Amino acid sequence: MLELISTEELAKQMRYSGANSAFREWLVSLRITPVPGRKGYYDPALVRRRLDEAQGLLPHAIAEQSHEGQPVDLVAQRRARRGAN
Repeated sequence: MLELISTEELAKQMRYSGANSAFREWLVSLRITPVPGRKGYYDPALVRRRLDEAQGLLPHAIAEQSHEGQPVDLVAQRRARRGAN
């Protein structure tokens, strides 16, 4: 089942006091956008991917697909996030 996260829930998880202008600017700076047709709701997978990119764990080119054109290995993504080899 696909689960979405609301703007208010995302703001609280990211330790903002609410969905204020600072939070919205932060979303724009990380290229985190609402789900098309669902204003105010976000895909947690997109949020995680953008956070990984911002932390330098996934280069932008790798974030969408690997060099071979295949999807990126999810285990490798998790290991990179956790700093494991």
